Amino acid sequence: MRNLTITAMLALATPAFAQSLSTLTGGVNQGNIGGGMYFDLTVNTTVTLTSLSFLTGANTVAGTNAFVDVYLGPNTYLNNVTNAGLWTKVGSTAPATVIAGSQMVTANIVPVPQITAVTIAPGTYGIALKSNNHNHGYTNGVTCTSVTLPGSCANSLFSNAQLTIRGGAAQNAFLTGGVFAPRIFNGTLTYTLGGTPITFAVRQPYGNGCYLKTRSFYEFWPSSTTVDVANTSMRLTYDGANNRYNPIFGGTTAPIAPVSPSLGHLDDNNITVPLLNAQPIIFAGVGGPGIVVTSVEMSSNGYINLTGTNAATANPSVAAFLTGTPRVGTWHDYDPSGASYTPAATGATTNYDYDLASGSHVFTWFNCPDSFRTIGVVANRSTFQMAFFANGDIEFRWGSMVLGGGQYPTLIGFTNGGSAVDPGSRDLTASFPFSTDSIDQAALKLVGDVNPVLGQTVQLTTSGETGMNIGLCFVTLSDLPGFSPVGLDLGILGAGGCVANVDINQGVGNVISNLGLPGVSMVVPFPIPAGPPSILGLSFFCQSAWLDSTQNAAGLLTSNALRLKVGSF
Repeated sequence: MRNLTITAMLALATPAFAQSLSTLTGGVNQGNIGGGMYFDLTVNTTVTLTSLSFLTGANTVAGTNAFVDVYLGPNTYLNNVTNAGLWTKVGSTAPATVIAGSQMVTANIVPVPQITAVTIAPGTYGIALKSNNHNHGYTNGVTCTSVTLPGSCANSLFSNAQLTIRGGAAQNAFLTGGVFAPRIFNGTLTYTLGGTPITFAVRQPYGNGCYLKTRSFYEFWPSSTTVDVANTSMRLTYDGANNRYNPIFGGTTAPIAPVSPSLGHLDDNNITVPLLNAQPIIFAGVGGPGIVVTSVEMSSNGYINLTGTNAATANPSVAAFLTGTPRVGTWHDYDPSGASYTPAATGATTNYDYDLASGSHVFTWFNCPDSFRTIGVVANRSTFQMAFFANGDIEFRWGSMVLGGGQYPTLIGFTNGGSAVDPGSRDLTASFPFSTDSIDQAALKLVGDVNPVLGQTVQLTTSGETGMNIGLCFVTLSDLPGFSPVGLDLGILGAGGCVANVDINQGVGNVISNLGLPGVSMVVPFPIPAGPPSILGLSFFCQSAWLDSTQNAAGLLTSNALRLKVGSF
């Protein structure tokens, strides 16, 4: 007869012991109903998530049945929360009635039908929580050295022997739109040890393709309360030989007092301004070097239309910024007229002057209130200015910048528009020095259209190719240990700035081309077998290479990489 140890007998007789990891409580910031809350979760030993405590926001209606959908995704939420297809729903909390407004709610996690429990194997995962019938309450990150490194804030790292939570971010619309960061989840994960890990499919892009070249640059703040340019300046030094700018941030040039009468902008209003002193504005534009204009449009919303017109749309978006006509400025929903307030917010002006001392065209938004259209609210006020010099330089000068947040974003930058390539938002206070490019060129990019579920076919599509040529899309069984996810720089081959992320010796290269060859395109189908079960959890690593002798000495471009982990759902 087999003898059981006392420990084994107790294990059989006692249900799994629940453990938990808590973050913060009492957060006073909040998102919209249906919004998203994100953080990274590192699991050191297999755990089964059993319940979740979460903070509702103050705008949650009393008596509502609040619940949270739980999603797992790539190994970080960072840069992955605008593509819903990367995420897999694994469960939802049971509905719980909210008494009123902001409160901590605790409810069991009910797994999706494909699984019996939300059991997670060791590893690092992005976690996405969708609010239902309520809005998330959360805490802003504090004393951060980075908003792009999860867990870098003083109040954003929480750990025990089994789990580590690194926060975080939020969105007003789940897995779409602007990202607010850092935002720290308020709540508790409760779990038991052990279980059979779920095998959900993962599609994770990583690394960067080469070579991204953009004429544009910008910083986008989804919430304007975090705009950090007050009482400083930025000079765009014009490089006429290369038709580009070399921005210098952190100057101390203050706005000069305007002497002209106010232009009298209304809310969401453009005014055409003929330039004085027979001095044109020169800027780095498509068809340059040195596009010359003798009049511009000044928008009530903080920017200059250098040629053509962009409607004075209240709130900025990156898409509208890059697809319009050339513009430069501090785009925010301002109302210089003050008419959106009751009583009207007076004392604002918009001005155009020619400054003889510096030989520059100066545009000023003085004491301008936000356009909140909220009765009885005291107006936030901002003063800023732009100066255009004879040599093509442009200077941003910011004074006091008091801006509303929430759904009121701000975008600062320059673009030639016309479907310009998106350079991505950059931190203007931390990313200098840099230069814009004289051309727009997208980086070579590889994407998969669906997650690698058993029996599914993933279409691997390469884009951003240059010229007319051929290339290879590699599907391999290994990345490059020791080099990935950053990758091995191919400068040793004459392709500096392009990196290898996958081991091509452990895979196959599929020919891709834009030459119209029979049976060959920029898309490679990668079928995932319906079985055997042994392929569950297997990872494939994909990357494309493109041949173009004009790009570098090696005549080679590489794409970002893509990890495909096979799952049952």
